[in-house]
Amino acid sequence: MQTPTKTKAGIIGFALSFYLLLQLLANFPNFVEKYYSTGLYPLIASAMSNFSSQFPFSLSEFTLWVLILFGIPFTVNRMKKKRLTLPRLALNLLTGAAIVYIWFYLFWGINYLRTPLQTTLHLDKVQLPLDAYDSTFVDIIKAANQLNLNYSMMEVERINADIEKAYAETFAELGLHPPHANPAVKSFAGNWLLNKLTTNGWFSPFFNEVHYNRDVLIFELPFVIAHEKAHQLGYTNEAEANFLAHLVCTRCEEPLIRYSGYFSLITYFMGNVRQDKERRHFFAEKISERVRLDLAAVRDRWEHNRGILSRISSRGYDLYLKANQVKEGLRSYSRVVDLVIRYTQSHKPPEGTDLH
Repeated sequence: MQTPTKTKAGIIGFALSFYLLLQLLANFPNFVEKYYSTGLYPLIASAMSNFSSQFPFSLSEFTLWVLILFGIPFTVNRMKKKRLTLPRLALNLLTGAAIVYIWFYLFWGINYLRTPLQTTLHLDKVQLPLDAYDSTFVDIIKAANQLNLNYSMMEVERINADIEKAYAETFAELGLHPPHANPAVKSFAGNWLLNKLTTNGWFSPFFNEVHYNRDVLIFELPFVIAHEKAHQLGYTNEAEANFLAHLVCTRCEEPLIRYSGYFSLITYFMGNVRQDKERRHFFAEKISERVRLDLAAVRDRWEHNRGILSRISSRGYDLYLKANQVKEGLRSYSRVVDLVIRYTQSHKPPEGTDLH
């Protein structure tokens, strides 16, 4: 066996051993939380994000296009000239997949095994009154209606800076591990691809980069950035990322960012009463005409880009989430409703408390 072949076999073997280790770690979320999520990962993330921030373009996208435009033609050409046999190609592909697998989980993916945020914040112990859903949703609608009248446009850089500041304040208040600085957010040169995949934002763990879709509407953008930054901070669960994005956005002073934090939850809350026409109508009546127009604009943008690529992407991401301990798959996004309700109820003053 040639030395390169032995090396590749060793990499594949290491990836298999690493997989078994992850299966073991899945049984010890507190260990993962202490030693990886709030121990090793912040060091990795800080180093990687500081490095990638030195480049004005996305290193993740650059690598992707290099592989597509040069890697594939190079491989095909070698096969045509019979310099690369099918068995060797298979070995190369397996080796590449093993490297990506190790890189992905070692540099970020182990966070899937951490303690759920609901447990960390003791939200699972909150007693919910019967009207918790209705009262929370009505408050969200009222806030969105009011803020819709007051916001003004903002540059991406300023939105990002405000969100960074709010994350530091929010984590301190919640008693979470201090967030590492994440100075840059990047757009995608091939933004058309994000549109076709109906993707508003994307966090790449390979270079610890946050990306946003340049075509999202301005009132969507703050929530998108905050959501992806939650992933960057090690919160892999989509509901948790939505929850943190809501807390961070609504903590900011700028009306646009706060509006984004409330507006982005309306669809999730409405989705939970989809089968109850009476309650759905009750809540819909409370949404102002201006907010309804914003909801329609978002819906139209999604419908315009929906197609075979978006369906493949959604199905693939659903399977990916389920493979990473997220049983609900894509439906996990909507679990933000439960987190927000529990958090809101836990921060309400006791009945009879004089607020004046």
